[in-house]
Amino acid sequence: MASHRRLRSKTASNRISQLPEDVKHRILECLTTREAARTALLSTQWRDVWLRHDQLVFDWRLGEDVDEECSILVEMITGVLLLRSGPVKKFTLQTFFEESTPYKSDLDLWCLFLSRNGIQNLQLFIEHNEDVAEKYTLPFCLIACPTIKNLELDYVDFCFPVNARLGNIFPGVTSLIFTNVRFMPNATGILLKIPNLEELVFHECEDIDNFVVSAPKLKSLTFTNCSTIIESKWFELHFPVIKTLHFSASWFGCERDNEINVQERFPIAVNLEVIELHDLCFVCPKCLPLVIQFLQKCPKLSQLEIEIGNEWLLRMDDPSILENSDSWFKDQDLCELKTVKIKAFTGLSGEMLLIKKILSKSPALEEVVIKELSNYRIGGPEPLKMTREMIRFPRASPKAQVIFLNN
Repeated sequence: MASHRRLRSKTASNRISQLPEDVKHRILECLTTREAARTALLSTQWRDVWLRHDQLVFDWRLGEDVDEECSILVEMITGVLLLRSGPVKKFTLQTFFEESTPYKSDLDLWCLFLSRNGIQNLQLFIEHNEDVAEKYTLPFCLIACPTIKNLELDYVDFCFPVNARLGNIFPGVTSLIFTNVRFMPNATGILLKIPNLEELVFHECEDIDNFVVSAPKLKSLTFTNCSTIIESKWFELHFPVIKTLHFSASWFGCERDNEINVQERFPIAVNLEVIELHDLCFVCPKCLPLVIQFLQKCPKLSQLEIEIGNEWLLRMDDPSILENSDSWFKDQDLCELKTVKIKAFTGLSGEMLLIKKILSKSPALEEVVIKELSNYRIGGPEPLKMTREMIRFPRASPKAQVIFLNN
């Protein structure tokens, strides 16, 4: 009986080992790095597959014994990298340190190894407590690496290199995502280029103004929860080429009582087709006219999505904010606008005015989709009343439909 079980187990093991190599790699992708490493014990075939596996993920949150766990983490990552018998195309490191980044020299060595071994997708999430002043500084070997296509950085400092080859940085990168990154000034004053960049994302970053680069192929630009007011010269580099823009209404500076001058700050976005605007406050007397002015600087805008912020919950509707609202709109129409989506709609006066003006200024408009915010009815009209009022709004497009969605 025992021999029969051993034979059956051996037969099953042989069947697994005979799987095609691409299937084995897919299996390893579904496992944690620790579990994937253990497959090397199954057979020499699995060991060879593991040593050639090109996607490594290390997700490690350190506990109370930071020093000991750091040593284990460093030893494990170093060992796994040194045993590679092929390129490492994807590498993810996600860890949390109570204090400043220990073992910085080891991080530098890992980055150097990856930059020389075909890395294409790199994610570094090196989180600290908020009161930690010193972050890990991105090494030059990654800034100059020609193979990286997608780079995502969290909790690091970025310093411009003084010896960028041919004036280029991130030469192969097409997608660049910064989260909680602090940008240092460019001491050289030379405008560097990211030649192949198509997507650029900033989330909760500091001193974005210092990240002055040329990105001639940029298509998508995102700002979320970034409190820094960005100077007009920064936008002049990117607005003429981007096609998609995602940003928060706080970008306009209303919350800090230092709202920007839209006409002076933003150049004409001649190629911008898609805008996603988050946290728009319709009870703020300053925000709505700034948004309207901004939309009129996007002549090719075809898709607009607005998510209304919850600041209105703290105040009642105030129709007086619409005084002199006719002066917010120029004679020009939103000629290319086809679809509009509005989320968390409540029917406040500012929201209704925006819809009214969009309908009257958009000759190519096909639909306006309105999704109501559920369970709230403070100061706003009932859905039926809102629908009746919208039906009476004049429309520049005979095709325009208003679709009202209740939660």
